[in-house]
Amino acid sequence: MKKFLYCILFIFSLFMLASCQNNSSIAFKGESGNWICELIADSNFWGKETQRIIITYKGENLEKLGNFNFDVESSDFLGWGVHDVVFDNNGIYESGDVIKLARKTPNTSTILVNVEGELSETITLRSSS
Repeated sequence: MKKFLYCILFIFSLFMLASCQNNSSIAFKGESGNWICELIADSNFWGKETQRIIITYKGENLEKLGNFNFDVESSDFLGWGVHDVVFDNNGIYESGDVIKLARKTPNTSTILVNVEGELSETITLRSSS
């Protein structure tokens, strides 16, 4: 019985080690006239994915920004968006983890970010890998 418990503990430890070791991340990047955008898709061993986004205003007049909304679209996952975006003093918005998906986004995906506000544009994001 003791050997069985040690075997189960060993197998459980291997699974835990594998889940920590196999986390991966894909960055999708794009740029437009007014914006630089990066969507980071972090996935774990089990194939679950969490997405976050960083949007940077390239201009100098931060007071032009006002309130913004953006939507993220792709044929590889259900779209999502954030409304009433607030930029920091450097013109950067970082979302933190926004959405969790049941599967990984392929690195061949094309992702569109539609920025809506005073300086509306659509940014196409692609993976560099």
